[in-house]
Amino acid sequence: MKIKKTKIVILICIILLAIFMPKINATINPDDYEPGGLTASDYIKPFKFASTILNAITIVGVVISVIMVMVLGIKYMLGSVEEKAEYKKTMIPMLVGAILLFCSSTLVSIIYGLVTQIR
Repeated sequence: MKIKKTKIVILICIILLAIFMPKINATINPDDYEPGGLTASDYIKPFKFASTILNAITIVGVVISVIMVMVLGIKYMLGSVEEKAEYKKTMIPMLVGAILLFCSSTLVSIIYGLVTQIR
């Protein structure tokens, strides 16, 4: 039964793709293509896009980390001795994840800064 539902979903996706795919223009002539060197604007677009994605990931990660630390901190302060031990166990992986998020986004920011200075 589950396989049948999966096949139906895949079939619906294929049909929707076939309906909404842009039509191929048959008037394109391959002989008209003249490759040229990359310009400065060709380099700027991917860097701006990567910077936007990096900033969004960092901001969302910071907000989620701060909220989680606040919630776990309040639960830790209000909890009993057994609950405090349990919250300590859940805080360690959360803090490790937050540190990895901050370190990875900082590392990518440093690499991004170095690459943009080279241009």
